[in-house]
Amino acid sequence: MAEQVQAILDRMVPSLRDLLDKGVFTESEVTSIVERRRDSEYLLRRRVARAPDYARYIEAEKNLEKLRMLRNKKVVARKIAEERENHEKNGGKENEPIKRGTSSSFGDAHIVQHIHLLYVRAKRKWKHDLKWHIQHAEFAKDAKSHAMLSKIYAEALQLHPRNAALWIESAKHEYFGYVVSETNSGLSGGGAIKNARVLLQRGLRVNPTAKELWLQSFCLELHYIQKLRGRRELLQLRLKLSQKDEEFVDEEEEEFNKEAMESFYEDAKLPRIIYKNAIKSIPSDVNFRLRFKDQCKLFPQTQNVVQEIMVSVENDFGNVEEAWIARASYGVENEGENTGGFLKSSSGSTVGSKRKHEGIDNDKDIMALALLEEATESLQTSKMFIESISFARSYIQKICEDNDTESMDESAMQHVGKIVSFLKKTVKKAEKIDAMSPTLALDCTNVLLELGAPADAVEFITAMTDDNKECNRSAMCWLRRAEVSARLTGNLRSACKILRKAMKIIPLHQVGHREIVSKLFLNLLLLSTTKKSSAIEKEISSLYQKVILLCHQRHSDDFEGTVTVPALSLAYMQVVSSKGNHQGMRKIYDQLLFSSNYTKTSDKTEAEIIDMRTFFEQCISSEQIVKKSGLHDIKSQRRTLIRLHDAAFEFFMNTGYNGIANTFFRKKHEIAM
Repeated sequence: MAEQVQAILDRMVPSLRDLLDKGVFTESEVTSIVERRRDSEYLLRRRVARAPDYARYIEAEKNLEKLRMLRNKKVVARKIAEERENHEKNGGKENEPIKRGTSSSFGDAHIVQHIHLLYVRAKRKWKHDLKWHIQHAEFAKDAKSHAMLSKIYAEALQLHPRNAALWIESAKHEYFGYVVSETNSGLSGGGAIKNARVLLQRGLRVNPTAKELWLQSFCLELHYIQKLRGRRELLQLRLKLSQKDEEFVDEEEEEFNKEAMESFYEDAKLPRIIYKNAIKSIPSDVNFRLRFKDQCKLFPQTQNVVQEIMVSVENDFGNVEEAWIARASYGVENEGENTGGFLKSSSGSTVGSKRKHEGIDNDKDIMALALLEEATESLQTSKMFIESISFARSYIQKICEDNDTESMDESAMQHVGKIVSFLKKTVKKAEKIDAMSPTLALDCTNVLLELGAPADAVEFITAMTDDNKECNRSAMCWLRRAEVSARLTGNLRSACKILRKAMKIIPLHQVGHREIVSKLFLNLLLLSTTKKSSAIEKEISSLYQKVILLCHQRHSDDFEGTVTVPALSLAYMQVVSSKGNHQGMRKIYDQLLFSSNYTKTSDKTEAEIIDMRTFFEQCISSEQIVKKSGLHDIKSQRRTLIRLHDAAFEFFMNTGYNGIANTFFRKKHEIAM
C-alpha cells in the first residue's frame, strides 16, 4: 500500500514543481500539500472504503484550486506589470501593445485533473450511488471540462437508465450547453440537436411512461423551431439588404419559399408527432395532456398545437371534470381568437348557439359558462359542480381585478350578471343531484352568501344537514349552519341550539367533534357575559371538562381558525376573572395544568406554544395581583407562583423551547428571593 501511495505522489511532482517555479505556492506550502495528500491517500486505501474520506479529500482539493486561481491572478498581474515596466525602460511607446507569452502551464490543470481522478475512483467504489455522478457533473460544469462532462453523463446513464432526470440533463447539455460561471452568462458547447434527440429517444425507449421525458422532448422541438425561425428572419433580412442594388428579384419564387417555410414552422410537425406518441404511451391522464398545453404557452405561435391538444382532450375525456374545466379556461384565455370550434357540446352543435335561447350570447367567456352548464348536465358528480362553481367565482374575481369596481363598464356588468345567473342555476341543480358532498354543500352555501341571499343559504345548508347523509355526518357543515344562522338572526342562542344537535349526531371519536364542542363553548361564554344564568355556567363548566378530555385529538387541516385548548382556557379564565371569582379562575388553570395530561405531551403546534405562554403569563399576572391585594396569605401565594413557574418550565422544556423555559426559571428565582 505504501508503494502505491508513493507512486501516486511521485506523479504529482512535475506539476507541483511547476506551480512552485511560477510562484503560486511556496516551498513550505507544497510540502504541506504533499503531506495532506499522503494522509488522504492512506485513508482512501482502508480495508473498507468510506465515502466521507473521499468527500473530505475532494473538498480540500477544491479549496486548494480556489487558492491557486487567486494566486495565479496575482502572479499574472505582477508579470504584466514587470513587462510593461521593461518595455518602457527599453524606449517603447506608452500605448504600444506589448507582446506577451502565454502564462498558462501544465501545472495549472493539475488540481482539476486530480479532482476528476478522485471522482472516478469514488464512482468505481460506489457504482450505483447516483450522488457521485451528479457531484462529478456539477464539478465538471464549474471547471469548464467540456469533454469530460459528456463522458460523465454517458457513464451515469449506463448505470442508471431508469433515471429520467439524467436523460434530460444529458440532452440539455448537448443542445443548450451550460453557463460557464455566474459572472459570464455565455453558453459553452451545445447546439447538437441530433445528439439531444438521440438521447431523449433512447430514454423514452427505456422509460416509455416517463412523463417528464415526453414533455422535455416536446419542448426541445419547440425550442429548435424557435431557433430556426429566428435564424431564418436574420438571413432574410441580410438577403433583402444585399438585393437592394440588384435590378431583378424573383418575387414569385421568394414568396413560394416563404410560404413553404411558414407551413413547416407553423405546423410544428415534430412536436405534434411527439405529442401523439406520448398520449399513446400514457392514454388515460388528462393532466399529462394539459401540461403540454402549458408548455406551449412558453413559445410563440403555437396556437395550432394547443388546439390539437384541446381537441384530443375533448374527444378522449368527456367524463373527466378537469377536461371540462380546461376547455372552459382555454375558451376564456383565447377570447377573440379562433379556437377551432372546440367549444361544442357532445352532440356537435356550438354551445353558444344551443344556449342562445336561454339568454347566453356567443362571447367566448359566456360560451365557456354554457359549456360548463352542459358539463353539469352530462356529468352530474360532486367534483364537476365544485369545479364549475370555483371557475365561475374565479372569473368574477378576474373581471373585478381587470375593472374598477366603482366605475365598471356596462359590458363587464353584463358579464358579471350572467355569471351570477349561472351560479344560481348551478346551485339549484346541485341541490337536486344524488352525489352531494359536504364540500359541495359548503361551496353552494358560500355562493348564496356572496350573492346576498343569507336566508337562502340558511335554508340550503339546513336541508343538506337534515336530509343528506354525508352532510349530516360532517362537522364542517354543522359549524357552517350554526355560523350562517347566527349571522341571519343575530342571536347566538339559535347557533347554540344547532351545535347541541350536532354534538349528538357527530360521534365523539370523529374528526370535528372537538371543533363543535369548542365553538359551542365560545358561544356560551359570549352569552354568559350578557346574561347571568346558572344553567349556562353549568353547561360551560361541563363543556370545558370535555375540551380538556378531547385535547389528545389533533386538529384537522380542513377546519380553519380552530381555537387551541390554552386559548379556550384563557378566554374562560378572563370571563370568570371579570366577575371577581378568583377561586373559579384558579380552578380553571388547575384543571388544565395539574389535573390533565395536556402539559405532559410534547407534540404541540407553534400556535399552541404561543397560546400556552400567554396563558401562563396571564395566570402568573392574576396571582401577583391577588398577592399585592393582601387578601390571602403571602407564603401561600408565593408557593402558588413558584408552582406555576415550575409548571411552565417543565412544559417548555418538554416541548423543546428551552429559551422560554429559562425565562420562567429566572423569574421563579426572583420570586423565591
